[in-house]
Amino acid sequence: MKPRISLRLSFREARRSAICFLFLCSRLLPCGAACGQSRSTSSSFATLSQRAAEARDANRLEEAATLYTKALALRPKWTEGWWSLATIEYDQDQYAKAALAFQKLVTLDPANGTVHAMLGLCQFELGKDALALQSLLKAEQLNIIKDEQLRTVALYHLGLLQLRARRFGDAKETLSQLAKLHIRTKEVNTALGLAALLIAPKDAPPEGTPGATVVERAGEAEAQLTVKDFEPAKRTYTQLVDEYPAYPNLHFAFGRLLLETNETDQAVEQFQLELKRDPEHVNSMLEIASVRYQVDSEEGLHYAEEALKLSPRLPFAHYLVGLLRLDTGNAAGAIPELEIAEKAFPNESRVYFSLGSAYARVGRKAEAAKARAEFARLNAQEVKQQRATLYSERSPGLAGGQQTLGQRNPQP
Repeated sequence: MKPRISLRLSFREARRSAICFLFLCSRLLPCGAACGQSRSTSSSFATLSQRAAEARDANRLEEAATLYTKALALRPKWTEGWWSLATIEYDQDQYAKAALAFQKLVTLDPANGTVHAMLGLCQFELGKDALALQSLLKAEQLNIIKDEQLRTVALYHLGLLQLRARRFGDAKETLSQLAKLHIRTKEVNTALGLAALLIAPKDAPPEGTPGATVVERAGEAEAQLTVKDFEPAKRTYTQLVDEYPAYPNLHFAFGRLLLETNETDQAVEQFQLELKRDPEHVNSMLEIASVRYQVDSEEGLHYAEEALKLSPRLPFAHYLVGLLRLDTGNAAGAIPELEIAEKAFPNESRVYFSLGSAYARVGRKAEAAKARAEFARLNAQEVKQQRATLYSERSPGLAGGQQTLGQRNPQP
């Protein structure tokens, strides 16, 4: 079953979206003699392209696709033709053919976000999740043409792909953009609820069950949170934890929401309630550890080290243990943990800041200088594309206190 909201791009809608696209890539349109074409070839192309446009406008899509294919054989860099062919195939659910045409457009104009978005939607339909995720992230990075419907569809599908990949923090961030646009459909609320409760779509509770109700209501609260309707969001979560106190990750999700409203002590209470339900809930341990940083780092270190015992392959846990050991005066013990974090997150400036401080405290001056120089370089660097960072690749669901921790702006 195709996961759609009420936003299915039709061929005609895609054509309207193409107006700006064609303007952007018109510099690529070759013409006649400039491309080394003979007059007869140019005349044949003109005839085919005109017939193709007429068939397209008359909604004779199969005929139009055939004519565009013939025209493109004569003029392979004709971007308008590739766009028309691709959108025709997409509208007929011929996603493999559409993907080939959009891939050609990506080759001709790799900086066009709209083309990457359409390619990603085709790849989604073909079940090529990794490629679709890559294409839709590229579209988001490059910015899609100012077409509200296309952007909304792309964001929704990007959120679903992130959920499937168990990148819950990223999914929540993506889907929250839809909530900020005041798109409040059941599908969006459910997806937001899944992200908040750390549930992959394949594990979603069946429709009509109490679990499905919890997910949708949690999603409603998360949507309210995105537009800063804090009190209704808190009321929803309060009611949910009263009605379903043992529902997995519900206290955790509520705790993260409370962090957003700066109610740290109440948030920690919710994380502790999650730990009472599941004593090995690593995410709650790390949230408590992160919010206790520089407030009660000894307590935070206890939770971080316990989390690391349970998840020794989790790089963020190594980073947090290193950070808290450093803050409690154990620089020597912090260094090996921060070095593990450095290998996992080579582009995260804050790791180098902490590592530089640790090296300096144990007298390793040359290494301290090198780490601080790398911190300065990364901290000053303009991030123009999405990359694997400490936060996009951390353990699923870590989005509250740990983001606050990561957003500190230390200076060397």
